[in-house]
Amino acid sequence: MTEQEFEYLYAVHKRNDTTSFSDELKQTCQKNGWTDGNKITDSGYEALAPYKVDNAIIMAAGRSRRCMPLSNYLPKGLFEIKGDTMVERQIKQMHDAGIKEIVIVVGYLKEKYYEMAKKYPELIVIDNEEWQEKNNISSLYAAKDYIKNSYICCSDNWFAHNVYRDYVYDSYYAAKYSDEFINEDCVKAFDKNGYMREVKRGGEKSWYIIGESFWRKDFSDTFKDLMVKEYYDPEMKYMLWDHFYAKHIDVLNMKIRKTTDAECKEFDTTEEIIEFNPSFKEFVNQFFQEEEFVNSTQRISYLSNYTDVKQYSVVSTEQLTGRMHVNENLFGASPKCLEVFHNAKMEDLCLYDLTREDELALEVSKMLDLPTDNIFVHSGSSDVIKTIMTLVLNKDDTVLISAPAWNYYKSVVELHFAKAAYYEIKPGKDSYEFDVKGLLSKARETNPRIIIITTPHNPTGAVMSQTDVEKIVKQNPSSLVIIDEAYLGFSSEKIDAKHLLNSYNNVVFCRTFSKLYGLAGVRIGYGLCAPMAKQVFKLDLNPFRVSNIGRKAAVAALQDKAYYDNLTKTTAQIRDNFIAQMNTLANVKAFKSAANFVFIHFDNSIDTQKLKDYLAQNGILVRLWTENGQLAMRVTVAPKEWMDKAFNLIKEFLGK
Repeated sequence: MTEQEFEYLYAVHKRNDTTSFSDELKQTCQKNGWTDGNKITDSGYEALAPYKVDNAIIMAAGRSRRCMPLSNYLPKGLFEIKGDTMVERQIKQMHDAGIKEIVIVVGYLKEKYYEMAKKYPELIVIDNEEWQEKNNISSLYAAKDYIKNSYICCSDNWFAHNVYRDYVYDSYYAAKYSDEFINEDCVKAFDKNGYMREVKRGGEKSWYIIGESFWRKDFSDTFKDLMVKEYYDPEMKYMLWDHFYAKHIDVLNMKIRKTTDAECKEFDTTEEIIEFNPSFKEFVNQFFQEEEFVNSTQRISYLSNYTDVKQYSVVSTEQLTGRMHVNENLFGASPKCLEVFHNAKMEDLCLYDLTREDELALEVSKMLDLPTDNIFVHSGSSDVIKTIMTLVLNKDDTVLISAPAWNYYKSVVELHFAKAAYYEIKPGKDSYEFDVKGLLSKARETNPRIIIITTPHNPTGAVMSQTDVEKIVKQNPSSLVIIDEAYLGFSSEKIDAKHLLNSYNNVVFCRTFSKLYGLAGVRIGYGLCAPMAKQVFKLDLNPFRVSNIGRKAAVAALQDKAYYDNLTKTTAQIRDNFIAQMNTLANVKAFKSAANFVFIHFDNSIDTQKLKDYLAQNGILVRLWTENGQLAMRVTVAPKEWMDKAFNLIKEFLGK
C-alpha cells in the first residue's frame, strides 16, 4: 500500500473530506476492494491492519531538576496547564484518537502517578527502577515488552490539538523548523525516501526533533534488539533514547512529522510555562506562598549548574552469594582483620584519633620503604581519585581515560565540568593490550590535565609495563598521571612506585583495601604521591582521619602476608583454570587477566544478554560491557564451586 493510498483510506475511515484526493487514486482503492463507495470494506481494514496503532508509551520517570523547587513536590508531567495536567491531556487525546492501551513509565515521585492512575483503570503503570542511575533509555528498556506499533511520548509534551491517530503509515519523529541557531538535535541529512540519516546537536536553518514519535513494529523490533545488546555498556547510563537512535540512524528508518511551536510545546522550566500560560502561577501557589516560592528559587539557584550531571551508581542487590559482578574479594579477608573488630575497645568508637602519626600510613611506609610524606590515607581509592580531581581539575580541562574503562572516572570528570578523551585498550591474541602509542598521540593532541592508567585494567585484566608507564609520565610533564592500582596483588605484575615517585612529580598512585584485602565494607584506601602534592591533597581530607577501627583492620591485613600470598595463589589458579575451561567452548574467547576477574567475548550468534539473565535466574550475577557494538561479559573470580557452577551454566545455556 502506498502512502497516498493509506492517507485516502484513513480519510475515509475518519469520515474526513476526501475531495483533495484524485479520482484515479479513489478508483485504485475501489478496484483493490478496499473501499465500496464512501466506506471502507472488510478487505480495506485488513489492508490497514499492519498500520494499526497498538499503544502509546509515556515516559514519566525523570526528576525535572530545572523545574525545582516545584518539581521537588510534583513530577513535571502532573503540572496543570489550561485545566489539565500535561500527562492527562495526552491520555485524553489518545483515548479520543482510539488508542486504548496506554503505558506510563514512572520513577521519581511515582506515588503521584499511581494516585492519578486511579482515574484511568485501563492505564498500565510500569516502575523504572533505574531512573536515578540512567537516562530515559532506561524507561524504554523497562517498557520494552510493550513496544510494537507504538507512540513514544514524554510526559512534559503539550499539544494544542490532537496529534494522535489510530492508524499510522510509517515511523516518524515530530520536528520544528528554526532559521536561527538552536541547541537541539537537528536533522542534518535525509535520504531519497525522506528518512533521517544524520542528527547532530545544534544547528540553524534546519528541522529539530521534538515532541511525540511513532515507531512502526519493524522499527521497534530493530531498536529493541540494539538496545538490549548494548544496554549494559557504561555509556548507556547517560543516553537519551534520541541519541541512541542517532547512533544507529543508518539502520533505523524514521521520517519527520512537521509541526510548529504553536502546536507542540516542550517545557524545560516553570518560567517557560508561565510565559506560555500566566495562570500557571495560580497552580504554583497551591504549593507555595508566592514569596516562599521566590525565596526557594533563590536559595537553590546555585544548584542549577548540576541539573544535567549524573551521579555514578552501582546496581543494587540484596543477594549475598554469587556476587560475581562488582569484583569484591569473594574468598574473604584475613581472619586477623575480623579479630580487630572482635577486640575493639570503647575508645575505638568514641574518640577521635589525634595521635601524631597515622598507624596505617606507618605500616604502608614500612611495606613500601617510602616516607609517610608520600602517603595519604582515604576512604577507598574511589575517594582518592575524587579528591585528586577535585583539587586538580578546572572547568573545560581534559582527562584522558581508557576505552573501555570504569565509568566512575567519567562521572567525576563531568562533575567538575571537564571533558573526557579516550585512548584504546585492544584485544590481542590471548590478552588485552594498552595502545601506548595511541595514548601518547592522544595526549599530544588534547594536552590533558590528567591521564588515568588503570593497571591491572578494569574490565579487561590487561597490565601496562613499568617501561611504558614511565614513558607516559616522562613525556607528559604538564599532565598529572594517575595510576589506579585497585587490582594490585592478584598477579606478580607490579610497578616500582618508589622509583617513579623519586624521579617525577607528576605521578600519583591510588590503592585500595577493597579488592585483594577483602575490606570493601570498611571503605579504606590510600594514595602515593610527591610530598608537595600530599600537602595539597590533604586540603580535601577529613581532618579526623578515616575510622580508627577500619585503619586497624587494614594494618592487620598488611601484616598477614602469608594469608594474602596464599589467597593470590588460589585466585590465580582458579582464574586461569576458568579461562582455560571457557576457551574450550565454541564461539567464546576468555582473555588472560592479572586481576580477580575474567573478561569474555561471545560470538554474535550468542545472545549475551539472555545468558546474563539465565545466570542471574540461577543465582550468579555478572557484569556486561559493550565492545565495538557487541556485548562482553566480566566475571569476578570466586571460590572453585562457584566458578564451576558459572561455567556449567554457561555451557548449558550455549548447548540449548
